[in-house]
Amino acid sequence: MHALVRDAWRQYGPRVECTVGDLDWRLYRRATVEPGANIRLWEAGETLVGFAWFLPNGDLDILVHPREYCASVVSEMVAWGEERLRASGDTEVPGRPLHVWALASNEPLSRALRAAGLHPTSACYLHLLRELDVPLDAPPLPRGFHVRAVAGPSEAAARAAVHRAAFGSERVSTEVYARLMHGARHYRPAFDVVAVAPQGEFAAMALGWLDPDNRVGELEPVGTAPAYRGLGLARAVSHEALRLLRGAGARSAVIYALPGNEASVTLYASLGFREFDRNVGFVRPPP
Repeated sequence: MHALVRDAWRQYGPRVECTVGDLDWRLYRRATVEPGANIRLWEAGETLVGFAWFLPNGDLDILVHPREYCASVVSEMVAWGEERLRASGDTEVPGRPLHVWALASNEPLSRALRAAGLHPTSACYLHLLRELDVPLDAPPLPRGFHVRAVAGPSEAAARAAVHRAAFGSERVSTEVYARLMHGARHYRPAFDVVAVAPQGEFAAMALGWLDPDNRVGELEPVGTAPAYRGLGLARAVSHEALRLLRGAGARSAVIYALPGNEASVTLYASLGFREFDRNVGFVRPPP
């Protein structure tokens, strides 16, 4: 799957549904992912041409490469996703229909989804891009705060705690984050950046991912604990993660945002990110 994503980036980058970092984050960000049940692969002969990944909220993320295979495999992917939704019972969002995602620029995938009976909705994620040809000016920090990369697995508990505070979710436990640190193929502590408060607590974080083959970085996720919002810390950790990715060879970076999340969109714009595509949700109309 990593190789397929890298190959798609070589041909279509940055207009690809996901990055190699996305695969790692989705695989390790919760205690139970059940890849054997929730990920299915499609092959042509012995060659992988696509995969579908069912998520507990009723999303179905798919990638097909080369894109000419969309016409032959996407309807099967949709049928499998609908079967998984029925089999899963109550998802994290009960009653929500299956949402299959496709970049607006990916016409073969959009056509195949329409042919399978799905229609695009207003739901979307913004795909944002920043070239890293010139460095950013480091933003100022409040007195007593500093920004650095995590030390490694010894800080898994503190790193998991700031994630839970930032997103108001208990999903990322110390054990989950330690497993990410040890197991994710593209995780590097050097790109896992935190803002440290004067008393030593982690106040904000930005997790960077690097695809060294395509020289593209990604920030996913970025967040600030509620007690420390409004201090510019998310901008500071994002800037540092981008600086480190650039130093490791990244020529560009991507990040995603919900269009209705004004704070995120404003933050990423201040960092030089601009919208280049949208990931659109497709659903089957009710009978």
